[in-house]
Amino acid sequence: MIQRALKLRPRLSLFIAEAIDKDDSPLDPADSISKDDWATLQMVHDLLKPFWKLTLRLQGQAANGKFGAIWEVLPAMEVLINHLEAASKIHTHRKAKHLHICINNAWIKLREYYQLLDDSPIYAASLTLNPAIKERHFDKNWRGGLESWIPKTKEDIRMFWSAEYKDKATIEPDLVLEISNKDEVDEFENYLYDLSSTPNKCDEYDSYCREKPLKMAPPHLIQYWNGQAVNTPSLAQMALDLLSIPAMAAECERVFSSAKILISDRRNRLKDDIVEANECIRYWDKKGYFD
Repeated sequence: MIQRALKLRPRLSLFIAEAIDKDDSPLDPADSISKDDWATLQMVHDLLKPFWKLTLRLQGQAANGKFGAIWEVLPAMEVLINHLEAASKIHTHRKAKHLHICINNAWIKLREYYQLLDDSPIYAASLTLNPAIKERHFDKNWRGGLESWIPKTKEDIRMFWSAEYKDKATIEPDLVLEISNKDEVDEFENYLYDLSSTPNKCDEYDSYCREKPLKMAPPHLIQYWNGQAVNTPSLAQMALDLLSIPAMAAECERVFSSAKILISDRRNRLKDDIVEANECIRYWDKKGYFD
C-alpha cells in the first residue's frame, strides 16, 4: 500500500489539492499529506522493504531445497536484525523520535524470536547442510557478543546428528558396486577402489565440515544430496529430511484455499480421501509431474 502511494504521489497530491479547494469540501487542509509526511512514508517503506522481500522468499515452495526451506530462516532473521540496527543509527532519537522508537521495538521483538531458534537445533543444523555455507556461517557472522554461542551451537548440531542420524542409514543395493562372487574381486576394480580392504570408519558429519565449502551453492540442493547418498548415506538422509522442511506454513494455507474452492455448494459431500486425491493431482499437474 505504501509503495503504491509513493508511486502515485503526484496524482494523489493533485487529487487532495483539488478536493480541498472545493467550496463544499469535507477535507480539512490540515489533513493533506505534507512533504514531511511523504518523507516519513518513504522512510517507512525503505525500512519494511527487506521484510517484504524475505517474506516472499521464505513463503516459497522450496522445490529445490531453497526459496522457502527452513535453513534460510536463521540467516534471514540475522539480515533483518542487522538491517534494524543500521536503521537505528540513521534514524536517531534526535532526528526522528517516533521512528527511532518503532525501530527499537521491532528490534527487541525480532531478537526475542531469534533467540527462540536456539530451542531447536534444526535451524542451525539445516544451515550447515548447505555445502557452500557449512559451519563457516557461525565463525564469520556471529560477532559483537555472539561468539559465545558458536561452541554451544556446533555441539548441539553434533548431538542432534549423533542421536538421530549417525550410522543409521544404509546404502541401497542399486547404489553400490555389485560383485557377483564375494570370494573374487575384480583386479581392475580393486586397483581403483581398493575393494579388498576394510573401509575406515569415520564420522560423516565431521568429514563433511572439514572439507572446504563450495564456492557456489548447488542449484538443486535436493539433487546434490541425493548424489551424496553413496558415500555419506547417513548425512545425506539428514540433509534430505531437514532441507525438505518448509520455512513457513504458506503452502499449508495454499492447500486450505484450494480445498475451499474444490468443496463448493454442489460438492459439499466429498470425503476426505477424494479431497486428498484431488489436491495431490492438482499439485502434481501444476508442477508438471505428468507427461
